[in-house]
Amino acid sequence: MKKQDKSMGNFPNLRFPGFEGEWEINRFQEVVKINQGLQIPISDRLVSPRDDAYFYITNEFLKDNSEKKYFIKNPPLSVLCNKEDILMTRTGNTGKVVTGVEGAFHNNFFKVSYPKNIIKGFLYNFLKLPSIQNQISKLAGTSTIPDLNHSDFYRIKFSYPELEEQKKIAEFVSFLDSRIQTQKKIIEGLSLQKISIIKKLFENKIKFKTDIKTQNWERKKLAEISEEHLNKNPNNKYNEVFSVAKHKGVINQIEHLGRSFSAKEILHYKLVHPGDLVYTKSPTSDFPFGIIKQNRTGRIGVVSPLYCVFTPKTYALGYLLHEYFNSAVNTFNYLNPLVQKGAKNTMNINNETFLNGASILLPMNEVEQEKIYKFLLSIDKKINLENELLTQYENQKKYLLQNLFV
Repeated sequence: MKKQDKSMGNFPNLRFPGFEGEWEINRFQEVVKINQGLQIPISDRLVSPRDDAYFYITNEFLKDNSEKKYFIKNPPLSVLCNKEDILMTRTGNTGKVVTGVEGAFHNNFFKVSYPKNIIKGFLYNFLKLPSIQNQISKLAGTSTIPDLNHSDFYRIKFSYPELEEQKKIAEFVSFLDSRIQTQKKIIEGLSLQKISIIKKLFENKIKFKTDIKTQNWERKKLAEISEEHLNKNPNNKYNEVFSVAKHKGVINQIEHLGRSFSAKEILHYKLVHPGDLVYTKSPTSDFPFGIIKQNRTGRIGVVSPLYCVFTPKTYALGYLLHEYFNSAVNTFNYLNPLVQKGAKNTMNINNETFLNGASILLPMNEVEQEKIYKFLLSIDKKINLENELLTQYENQKKYLLQNLFV
């Protein structure tokens, strides 16, 4: 690729060798055609496929892991699409771009029809550019339900090169997408492998040998293998406030939420040392009674005085407990008998009750704990490395998209 001075004409900052000259620039009205989908009442939709019915593409289809599907009979030809068509949401979550799907599309969508001198992959990625998404968002308005009308969409300016250059850009972006998807599958595979290993560990189906005779795991209450501490933050000695997140665990609050939500004075906040476990009663999806995470930041920070902070006998044991409570099922089964929901769904559970819940089957031999910890840590390090590589790929794609298009 070669760099070009974009200020000297209508062409991108980066360009593949062999392509020269300025790009065309027209408003969408002069290049593409759009038409709106069809709204069908839920009562008239089918919930299972039939030979005489079409898959009904709704906003529900865009949700990750959604299992809800609808089908409709006898839609007009104007609202049918095939895998070569491009759909874009025009209301609600405006600007979401979809392709590669067949069926009849809902009134919430536009179908964007393009002429032969436009490559689908080029137009698809152009619509997804942050600059175009920002335009779409502004044009749709800031009402409770944003709505992009035909005339506003047609006002958007579209810059495009000759067919061969469009094709080259589309193929290259497709290659980047393929590499990102492959990387995500690698991470998913490692994560599933780790989940399987942890499940077998706590079912006593995997054993780690030690130099001494293998000892059976024992059932212990949290109060027997850890100690709650109420250490405060004298003189505001520690000013890093932690949040406790479902996926990221104990994490800097500003890094996680974008700003601090702590009180002005944090003298009364509880200290959290490396290796400590923190229980927050704040419900989150899949964890209706709160979450339990270990501080793996390597730093001392503070958390809200409402949280329960407890120190396990060993760091390795805390690591295992963190993994045990990573399971939504394990966490629910442990907390459900202990929590009483009060008015406005407040969680009524004191720290003593929390620490004296059901006994958990755990290895009490510290050598075995350390071996398990180091094994799981090696998997975590591998997952982290693969995530870093994924971030590099995504940042590379972001940079290239910003510079391959006008």
